[in-house]
Amino acid sequence: MAMEDIVDAVRRIIHKWVNTISPIVENVIAGTSQVKVHAAHRFEVKDQVMFKNDTIYETGKIIDSVDTDTNIITFDSPILNNWTIAENTQLIKTINELFVQGIYIGEPDVIPRYPAICVNGISRSSEWMTLETTKERFEIEVTIFVKESTHEAGYRFLLQLTDMIQKGLKRNLIPLVNDYEIVSLVDDITNGDAIITIENTDEIQTYKRILIEDKYQSGEYWIQRIYAVEDPSNGVRVHLYPHVCGNYSASNTSIIIPRRFVFNSWPATIEYGKIHKGELLKASVIRWFAEEEELQDLRYREMKLN
Repeated sequence: MAMEDIVDAVRRIIHKWVNTISPIVENVIAGTSQVKVHAAHRFEVKDQVMFKNDTIYETGKIIDSVDTDTNIITFDSPILNNWTIAENTQLIKTINELFVQGIYIGEPDVIPRYPAICVNGISRSSEWMTLETTKERFEIEVTIFVKESTHEAGYRFLLQLTDMIQKGLKRNLIPLVNDYEIVSLVDDITNGDAIITIENTDEIQTYKRILIEDKYQSGEYWIQRIYAVEDPSNGVRVHLYPHVCGNYSASNTSIIIPRRFVFNSWPATIEYGKIHKGELLKASVIRWFAEEEELQDLRYREMKLN
């Protein structure tokens, strides 16, 4: 596995958490304090969010409670406007009513807009695990930059954004890392299904772990059995463990077959409030690591002279 694959995986996780968006699934009447969204699992108590449709928005709403079973979110104050499904209303996570302006790979000398996040590969180390495999360890630094305003406001903003990112990294202990194959779901999935039909691929004969994912939810499953079908062009039926949690539509669901498996990762340390580039910016640094077992099966066949 290359460092580039790890860096891309970390950026993908961060992007999901700092750009959390979910559409409403029931109309909202002004004066109420609850909303039902498509998926609530990336929203948390005390998060700041905004309502937005194609024409207007309402900012500064603070979450008082989240029910991930019903996807109902309750706020600490009444909602001021009417919001409808027909107007494409979405609930969007914000920080101090701002959005992250960029997530960069490496350490660019010039960052045009803030707040910004940089994901930088620091080191890679290797040690033997068994006679044929090694443990590859990757060290990553995630640096969060915010503009300094008043001392307290800038520092609080930095703390909130850093906390949001570290929660996302902790929720993804086994990150999705390149390379992987994506195939289509053939038939819709209903909550509780154990047997699903997916696009036929040779990969499922080798890799038994799959991810089922649409825009708002994801689940990890293991293939217990593959059933033969009369016409492989119509897909293949697979038996999963555990049963599928959630409903998925074949029109917008991807089946991901990972080829690599990171067995351990964690945001191990965080440094807060570093002053960066004079007094214009505040920064924090999350030091994250990932470990993977890698097969070393070619070392005995390496040519010695040619």
